[in-house]
Amino acid sequence: MNNRKKIITLGVLFSIAALTSCNASNNIYNKELNYTLLMPSGAPTLPLYFEILKEKGIEVTSTPTTIPAELNQNNYNYIVFDSTKATPLLKNSENPLYEFKMMLTGGSFHLIGFDKQIEEVPNNNDYILSFMKGNSADLLFSSIYEDIVIPAENYYDNIASLQSELAKIDSEFNYNGDKLDWAVVSEPQLTNLFTIWSNNGIDLNKIIDINLQTEFKKSHPDYSFDYIPQAALYVNKNYAASNEDKVNELMERLTSAVNDVINNPENVASTIEDAYESQNEQINHFGYSADMIRNVQKDNKNGFGIVPNEFNTLINDEV
Repeated sequence: MNNRKKIITLGVLFSIAALTSCNASNNIYNKELNYTLLMPSGAPTLPLYFEILKEKGIEVTSTPTTIPAELNQNNYNYIVFDSTKATPLLKNSENPLYEFKMMLTGGSFHLIGFDKQIEEVPNNNDYILSFMKGNSADLLFSSIYEDIVIPAENYYDNIASLQSELAKIDSEFNYNGDKLDWAVVSEPQLTNLFTIWSNNGIDLNKIIDINLQTEFKKSHPDYSFDYIPQAALYVNKNYAASNEDKVNELMERLTSAVNDVINNPENVASTIEDAYESQNEQINHFGYSADMIRNVQKDNKNGFGIVPNEFNTLINDEV
């Protein structure tokens, strides 16, 4: 497959509608909008952190495989899901109930190599684990390593389940009796795993970390964006038609929140701690702790892959 054809294919998979950014007003934090929203736990909850603390109708699930079916139902005012799955589903629907509103995360995916050298790449004889077949991470991996096929049984339903399994590897990188070669993971789970492995006496110097966003841009030089489409916010069109002001107010708050989580992560972490003192409570509500925000977002590295507001204005239907 030539490079141009790969770009076109990814353009179709990653296509989403553009968002016009807005400036936050002084009273946006004072209004409770009383909406309902369904979303997966993990990185996508970070730009919605203030909403999760404020609004009572937000449902965060650790089983994201249940979300696609909800795109055909009127049960929620908003849904957050992987755009590479949600957008094609909506485009193929004769009368879609939801429409794209905002990209939240832009890919925080990594390929971890166990007992590998930095120049090594996976092959079809390797034992590779991943999560959510066909999602953004999987598409990204497949677009870079085109000839590699990960067996269906090596996928987990969500990143949390994969993290739990990867935490079990021993110092020789054995998993379920076999030597594990590679794993496709995302932040913030990756940072958590490195802590777990270190505490378990695993030599981190024998683990290589390949940033899949960086590798994708190397192999696709025509791709001009700094972010890979991942989790996006979709609004119920029926709700939006009769609640335009409320939708606009939510977008203002999200615009402000995105700025906070990228530029002021300590303030975000402290706000979450004020609401939930226990780390277990924080993890139950978000999928990670406030300390994880500090570790992954520090030094302006934006490890969660939160899409800056200005980049939402650059994304359109033809990548």
